[in-house]
Amino acid sequence: MPLYTYIASYRGGTHADQDRRSNFKGSAALLLGRMPDGALPYLSKELRTDMVHKAFRCEWTAIPNRSNLWRTAFDLGGHEFALYAIQTER
Repeated sequence: MPLYTYIASYRGGTHADQDRRSNFKGSAALLLGRMPDGALPYLSKELRTDMVHKAFRCEWTAIPNRSNLWRTAFDLGGHEFALYAIQTER
């Protein structure tokens, strides 16, 4: 299974994680759910729950002129939450 690196960005903070999965889209929500407390600023327990649900249903787009790099973004508490998935290794 490929190794994916995920980079989350929210209100000036970033968090990175990795996982081996057959599908980067489905595992994004699982990785966000296991994010340690305090990994991103301003992320309350309620927003964390909302974040996981939105990440599970989000639409991903490939980054133009890059290979194996995708992005999704959604509103979380009135601010943009951006998530990148990079296929780091096959």
